[in-house]
Amino acid sequence: MFFRISPLILLLFFSSNLPATVLEKKIACAWDPVGNNGPVMAFFSDLIPKALSWGVDLKLTPYEDENAAAEDLASGKCDISIVTAILSRDFVPFAGTLDAIGGITSETKLKKAIAAISSPKANAVMSHGEFEMIASLPVGSMFAFVNDRKINGVDKFIGKKIAILNGDIQTKTFAELAHALPVVTTLSNFHHYFEQGKVDIVLMPALAYNTFELYHGLGSNGGILDIRLFYGMIQAIARKSKIPDDFGQKVRKYMVSRLGTIINLIKVAEQAIPHKYWIRTSQQTKDNLEHLYKDVRLTLKAQNQFNPKALSMLWKIRCHSSPNREECASR
Repeated sequence: MFFRISPLILLLFFSSNLPATVLEKKIACAWDPVGNNGPVMAFFSDLIPKALSWGVDLKLTPYEDENAAAEDLASGKCDISIVTAILSRDFVPFAGTLDAIGGITSETKLKKAIAAISSPKANAVMSHGEFEMIASLPVGSMFAFVNDRKINGVDKFIGKKIAILNGDIQTKTFAELAHALPVVTTLSNFHHYFEQGKVDIVLMPALAYNTFELYHGLGSNGGILDIRLFYGMIQAIARKSKIPDDFGQKVRKYMVSRLGTIINLIKVAEQAIPHKYWIRTSQQTKDNLEHLYKDVRLTLKAQNQFNPKALSMLWKIRCHSSPNREECASR
């Protein structure tokens, strides 16, 4: 009599027969705004069987406060932490610069950037001190959500209040150079600030529209500028001493194979936003923002907040895809 054996049973059988010293138990502290049943946890759960096949027994622990996830990585309570690039920048500057404003503004450029960092040639810049960026995945293009459709250009940002998440130096610099007013917020309260009118502008991806109920802040007068400012990133940062030498490279390569799934989720989220909210911007506004992006990147580079090698890589990707850009001809 023939019968089929479940792949999961096979995996459990073989892993249970491995020597105890082969499997390394590691704690991955994952920030997810929804908690244990959220999208970040669901996505990284797919990594667990892959990690097991590479000799790592990965346990995902959800954190609704990403600051706590970052702090626990720094203190050694977590072997790996999954946080936004805003906080990963403190651990691996190159990785945290991948969300530079104006750096990646299209799906094509995104795919090239993710492919570039998954190459073995990039291994050296994936580490900084005792930390290594082992995964980077996009949460989508960041858009400007505004509570008044009249805020439709750089000149209209003047005097308006912009939410600064977790002290993000990039958004703060963007606000200052645009002569707007930075307002310190967290991922726990920024949407309430937006709904209550304590901030006029929040920079968020389409996935945040439903997750954080941003339609309450948009109301009947608000909208979303149709300009892709940059791709927000969630990144997994590991202590190098806590993972096998080749684990980071394997995970980065695996994430390339999962990129299509993430991009589809992003597209669905963007298409789900009611058409009435999208604000069509003029070419002049797009050009003005391009200059503002550049000023932000150069300012943060000069302040050693942005990694020069990462900025150079993003510039090469932009100019390879769009050689007629002004920044490409002037360099």
